[in-house]
Amino acid sequence: MDIQQIYWHTEDHDGMEDDHFTYCPLCGKHLMHETVDHQPRKVCTDCGYIHFRNPSPTVSLLIIQGNRVLLGKRSSGPGEERWATHSGYIEFDEDFLTTAVREAKEETGLDVGILSILNVTDSFFPPAQHFLNLYLLARVIGGQLQSGDDMGELRWFPLSGPFPNMTFQEDMDLLERYRQANHPSLPAEQGDHKGDAF
Repeated sequence: MDIQQIYWHTEDHDGMEDDHFTYCPLCGKHLMHETVDHQPRKVCTDCGYIHFRNPSPTVSLLIIQGNRVLLGKRSSGPGEERWATHSGYIEFDEDFLTTAVREAKEETGLDVGILSILNVTDSFFPPAQHFLNLYLLARVIGGQLQSGDDMGELRWFPLSGPFPNMTFQEDMDLLERYRQANHPSLPAEQGDHKGDAF
């Protein structure tokens, strides 16, 4: 199976240009349109703030135990009542490994160890959301299985399938690719990931 890394969940590519950011977060003045670095951007002519639109960095976890994978049924947000891998936003004061461990605990009650990086994807959603996502392979090292955060139900599924009604094509493709014997991955850095620089 060929690797896929860019996913469009909207046909309105032009709609991704919509930016409803109106006021300067530093001084509160109305933002103006200007060209900066060859791109149309919103800038504050009073204090000089430039509004750069960037993707939201996220992580998703493929939590494996033996020949099973843990999936959760989403209780809110996109894909409500459908199934997905465990995921979340990378906070400003976190590295991506710390985020992965935290999200696993919040959504599943489990402590996990991160084994490797499986894929990196760009996902575009209407009306104007862009996620840069790191898919990580994780194993259970402790804790008690209990659904939390935005997961209403948790269940182990055999890696051989079948899988339930999944929310994201990204997850389905990753599961299919992981089941192949020679799936590529990049080892994840080991050690303490507490954001020591902060």
